[in-house]
Amino acid sequence: MRLLALAACALAAPLVLVDYQLVFAAEILVWGLFALSFGLVYGFGGMLSFAQALYFGMGCYGFNLATYKYALDTWGAIGTGVAAACLFAIPTGYIATRVRRHHFLIVTVILSVLTSAMLASGHWRWIAGPYVTRSLPFVPELALGPWRFSFSSEVFSFYFTTAAVAGAVWFAWRLVSSPFGRALAAIRDNEARAELVGLNVNLLRWMMFTFAAGIAGLAGTLYVLLARYTNIEFFDWTYSGKAVVAAILGGASSLAGPFAGMAFYMVTTEHLSRHMEQVSIAFGLLLLLVVRFAPEGLYVACARRLREIFRK
Repeated sequence: MRLLALAACALAAPLVLVDYQLVFAAEILVWGLFALSFGLVYGFGGMLSFAQALYFGMGCYGFNLATYKYALDTWGAIGTGVAAACLFAIPTGYIATRVRRHHFLIVTVILSVLTSAMLASGHWRWIAGPYVTRSLPFVPELALGPWRFSFSSEVFSFYFTTAAVAGAVWFAWRLVSSPFGRALAAIRDNEARAELVGLNVNLLRWMMFTFAAGIAGLAGTLYVLLARYTNIEFFDWTYSGKAVVAAILGGASSLAGPFAGMAFYMVTTEHLSRHMEQVSIAFGLLLLLVVRFAPEGLYVACARRLREIFRK
């Protein structure tokens, strides 16, 4: 029933929203997907990662590389962006998932800082080429069977983004509901006990890290299609902080929580920025309150409260 309601809302959105609101709603979905990639690593895997921006940036980079160097179509560029994020996550995730707790956090920040510094350095331009910071000088088109659709249409952009995000959420749901997801939850809750029953802790953590990187990479490719612009700053660890804030606000242990948190973050920021300059201070205070009084997240806490009310 909830899925039907969400589908109906998505289909009806172009009827009630003007063009710029549709684009803003699509951006919320894209950044919400980015937050979900952190939620999978942290909420379901117990790993506090500040490296998700790396894989968002790699999704953008892969899209540009496929478009400009190899002249692939939009489908090929999307696939290349996701593949680039996953491939980059294999070595970096291997390094990060070998350490625990605050060491894991430190390693992910170091990986992000090193990558940003290398890409920004003139000595490493032979790696990045002209494909990191780039604007699309054309409007992307997408082939669906015999039809071709242009992203100049805000309605099509919204529908395609919604469908792509829905597919990624379905994949994430299948992932966390599978035996793999349950094994990872056991590792998150008690790693020593999980090792005693024979689970390969490092491999499972590494696999989840890579899957989440692919989702972040997909978010990066969708952002390119919407904004038609990429920047080296997307690799910076501070962008990962955006995902952390949204996921913790909404609830990292829920697939819907990161989207709810990101929607709250972006809508509130849009309105508060008209009245105050230091919006981050307000969100910092709010985050402290959430961590103190609703550590599971606002969305998860409200959903649990509503279930208790309806049971009565």
